Amino acid sequence: MNGKTMHWVNRLAVLGLVVGLVAGLAAAGSAQSVGGQAYSTYVNTPLGSSSQSPLAVLPAVSGTDGAEADAEGSALNVAGALSSDFLNSVTSGEIGSAEAGAQSTSSAASVNILNGLITADEVVANVMSSAGQSGAFSNADGSTFTNLTVAGVPVTSGDAAVAPNTQQSLPGVGYVVLNEQIPTGDGVTSSGLTVNMIHVYLQSMTGGTVDPLTGQVIGGIPTTTGEIIVGSATSSVGP
Repeated sequence: MNGKTMHWVNRLAVLGLVVGLVAGLAAAGSAQSVGGQAYSTYVNTPLGSSSQSPLAVLPAVSGTDGAEADAEGSALNVAGALSSDFLNSVTSGEIGSAEAGAQSTSSAASVNILNGLITADEVVANVMSSAGQSGAFSNADGSTFTNLTVAGVPVTSGDAAVAPNTQQSLPGVGYVVLNEQIPTGDGVTSSGLTVNMIHVYLQSMTGGTVDPLTGQVIGGIPTTTGEIIVGSATSSVGP
């Protein structure tokens, strides 16, 4: 078993422990609903496209048995846009009599975006949502990059996290949001979180004028022309 496989197996073990914990905490109270999905890559660019892959979507959960879905892929290559391998996605949820929980995880290795503009040895997205008598919450603990580089500049050394919603300009391309986090719910009876570990927004300028000396567009409005996502996970709980 190689290192990447071991890393993934360990994360699945943690996922099982979290779901088991939800069942163990269940006491008396009302049931909740849970949801989740995860995918490793998504590409929608003028260079080419690829759907959310490999996509795992949590099936309907009823009773106390819980449910799980997983998917995997060996590699992805959209020429000029994204290449990656060791793609894995899993989502799991369980409902107890007083508490409910869901967790989703995706991973990708050997990530290369836009011909080396962004690279990483591994990207892991992990989210968990829980709701019970004390309220509802979600977090992205365990979401990490391994040796992430953006525009030739190292962002992480080894396995490390990046602050949520870190945005960096990519001149001539657009911008990237690292550890993009999108919360939902009221934090009382419902909570949800989507994390996109690498979200590249491709942009071009519309309108404006071209400077004859520099060739750059002056004025105009930036228009999004495509996007690339690596490492996406979503979990949610509600009444």
